Amino acid sequence: MSLLGNQGVTSGWLVGRVSGQEIEQVVGQVNGQGKKQGKGQDKGQIVGQAWGQLMAGFLFSKQISGATENTLQWFKYILMVYQTFHQTRIHPLHPLTECSPTCVQKYLAWLLERGRKLVTLNAHYRVLHTFFRWLKEIGLVEENIVEKVKRPKPEAALPRTVTEEHFAAALRLLDPSKPQHIKYITILTLLFDTGARVSEVLGLRWGDIDFNQRLIVLRGKGRKERVVPFGRVVAGWLLKYLSLNPPAHQDDLVFKTSNNTPISKRNLLRFWHNLQKKAGLKPLPLHGLRHGFARAWLMSGGDAFSLQLILGHTDASMTKRYVTLWGSDLQKKHMLHSPVDRLLRR
Repeated sequence: MSLLGNQGVTSGWLVGRVSGQEIEQVVGQVNGQGKKQGKGQDKGQIVGQAWGQLMAGFLFSKQISGATENTLQWFKYILMVYQTFHQTRIHPLHPLTECSPTCVQKYLAWLLERGRKLVTLNAHYRVLHTFFRWLKEIGLVEENIVEKVKRPKPEAALPRTVTEEHFAAALRLLDPSKPQHIKYITILTLLFDTGARVSEVLGLRWGDIDFNQRLIVLRGKGRKERVVPFGRVVAGWLLKYLSLNPPAHQDDLVFKTSNNTPISKRNLLRFWHNLQKKAGLKPLPLHGLRHGFARAWLMSGGDAFSLQLILGHTDASMTKRYVTLWGSDLQKKHMLHSPVDRLLRR
C-alpha cells in the first residue's frame, strides 16, 4: 500500500492525497504485524515503510498549507537523516510513533559527535519539533516528545554584511555594454536596493513590477506577498534589461538563462562569489546584500518599523538585532546630525 500511488515525490513536491485512515493503517501494520515480525516480512522492512508513509503524509500536509519547494526539501532531508540514525543506532528497532525524548537526545548528540555545529542542531531540532507536533495533531501520538528535549541554543553569529564600498568594488568589474553583464547588474542592484531574498528576486515575474510607482511584489516565506519600493537607478537597469529581453507575457520570469530556463540560486551564488574574488575582496554570501540593505537603511535615517515591513519579518526580533549591531554606527551618525547640537552651535 502506498499513500502516493505510483507518483511519489517529484522535484521536491509531494503529489497525491493522504487520508488519516491510510496513515492509521500504516501505524496499525507496524504496531501489529511489526511486533510479530510481520509474518515473513521482517520488522525493519515494515518500520521503514511506515516511516516513509508518515513522512509523505507530513510533507503533503505542509505542501497544501503553502510550504515552498525549498522548505519541503529541507524537511525531507532532515527527516531522512533522522530515519537513518534511528534505524542504525537505536536498538531495539521500534516504530516512529514509539520514539521517546531519549531518541531525540541521542540523535542530537550523534550530530554533535559528527562535527555539526549548534546552529545545525538547532535547525534539526526545529524540524523534528514540527514533525512530531503534526503527529500529535493527527492523533497518532499523545504528546510532542521533542518538547521534552532542551533546544540547542547556539550563539547568534554576526551577520556577514556587504557594505556599500564592498558592493561598488565588485560591481565595477561588470561591463554594462555586455547583455549578460546587464542581467547580473540588474539582479545584484535589485537585491541590494530592496533587501529582498535571493529566491524572491529569482521568482520575480514582469507582472510583479510597477514601473510607474517603482514597486515590486515579492513572495517570501510561506508564499506571503509584500510590496517593496525600488529606486530610480534600479528602475533604469530593469528597463534596460527589459529592452533586451522583452517578455511574451506578464507572467514570464524576469530573470532567465540564455536558454530561457530559470536561473538557479546555486549558479547565482557561484557568480557572486567569483566576482568578489576577481575584485580582490573577501567573498561574502549573497544574503549579505540583504544585511547590507538593512545597515544602509538604518545608517541613512530609515526607521526600524518600515525596515521590518520591507524585509518581510513577521516579528521585530531580527530588526532589533540590526539596530543593536549597528548602534555605534547610528551613534556616530547622530553626532553629525543631532538637531539640538546644530541649534546650539548657532
